[in-house]
Amino acid sequence: MQSASLRLALGLGDQELEQRLRPALETDDDLSIVAQCLAADQLLELAAARAADAFVVAWTLHRLTDAILDQLEQPGLILVVLAADPTEARWERRAGPVLTVDADAASVAQAILGARPGLRPLSNRPPPRPEPVVLKSADQVPTTPGGVIAVAGGAGSPGRTTVALNLAVALGAAAPCVLAELDLSAPALAAYIDADPSRNVCTLAHVVRDDPRAWDSALVGELQPVGSSGSHTLVLCGPPKREMRARVGPPLVERLIDELAQRYRWVIIDVGAEWLGADGAAASHRAALARAHHVLLVSAADFVGLWHARTALDQLEHLIGIDRRTVHLVLNRHDPRFHNSRHEVEWHIGAPVAAVVPLDHTGQQRAMAEQRPAVVDRSSRAGRALLALAEGLHEGKLSVPLAGGVRRRWWQSLLRRPSGPPVSRRFARTDVGHLNSKVGATRSRAW
Repeated sequence: MQSASLRLALGLGDQELEQRLRPALETDDDLSIVAQCLAADQLLELAAARAADAFVVAWTLHRLTDAILDQLEQPGLILVVLAADPTEARWERRAGPVLTVDADAASVAQAILGARPGLRPLSNRPPPRPEPVVLKSADQVPTTPGGVIAVAGGAGSPGRTTVALNLAVALGAAAPCVLAELDLSAPALAAYIDADPSRNVCTLAHVVRDDPRAWDSALVGELQPVGSSGSHTLVLCGPPKREMRARVGPPLVERLIDELAQRYRWVIIDVGAEWLGADGAAASHRAALARAHHVLLVSAADFVGLWHARTALDQLEHLIGIDRRTVHLVLNRHDPRFHNSRHEVEWHIGAPVAAVVPLDHTGQQRAMAEQRPAVVDRSSRAGRALLALAEGLHEGKLSVPLAGGVRRRWWQSLLRRPSGPPVSRRFARTDVGHLNSKVGATRSRAW
């Protein structure tokens, strides 16, 4: 005779998932939660000691592998797996139920109780949603290369602006392209490419607020080319001061994206990391992501970066309604000696990887020092990877002109002697006085 109360062990590994499922499972008279595991090896210890009768395991649990799932499928034990896509072929061989990670607590409890010995096992087909979520209608997705691409990222500095800038310059080599910096939290595009920060989205917002019919003249006045790269790419810088971002709200962001999409083949949006909350910056970021045709999520390749990327994917899915399987990851600063491979990241994160940008400290620092995109430097490994990403979006080869013509040889640089007093090695490759003049400071050579 089966016990009236099954001992249940949870291995969810996600705080939001635990807060959604555990309270409801605890109120079920047929279940008794005895453990909450943070890693897969803890589940094995419980199974070996027969300290639990049933396990609910999320596919995102730390250190979870197919081999561990095989060990948990023991006679007399119930295993319920929560996966991103239960219809994948890899889950067909599982004896226990496989549910979608969005399943409610009632469905999970029914799967546990229905899998008890002597009862008819449940199908691994996910339960139908009461109200199907429509992400993007088919006519919204461009049939030819082009569209609105949002470049986003989790907390920290995964390299959103770097990817957005290089992608825009590469795509601009073949078709008109515009890069709109809608990062209202920490804009840095003007410093990246030596652009004029006084021409920005806040000034544009002021012009079109006074005259909504002045979009053409406002865009002409605020857009500026990307240096001398030879690309047909224009940029719109973000707010130069934090207090100015209050001028930009979701209605302006949506209208700006629509206006740019009517004028340019490619529209690249640099979106900030703040998505939560009711403040104007977070609401504007969410509006930009919801307006995009494609979303590229930039993530650092280390463990902390992937942790932030998984959190960002959950926020995209639950806050904005974007399926994580339609979001493409860009693994930045990847070192194969220490970081997981593309396929391992795809399996654990649950989203496809569009590009792996190698760790290229020299190439990236050279590009930042010279204030130009890395894609115009053929010797940059990171630049070549970003160019390949742009060619995949363009569905063809791209010819990006080299910056300043042919690069000098290393020995030619030794023949150049700077005029005036010597400067420190720290500021040898950047004109600090020119940078200060951009923000209105007096040029000084007191270094």
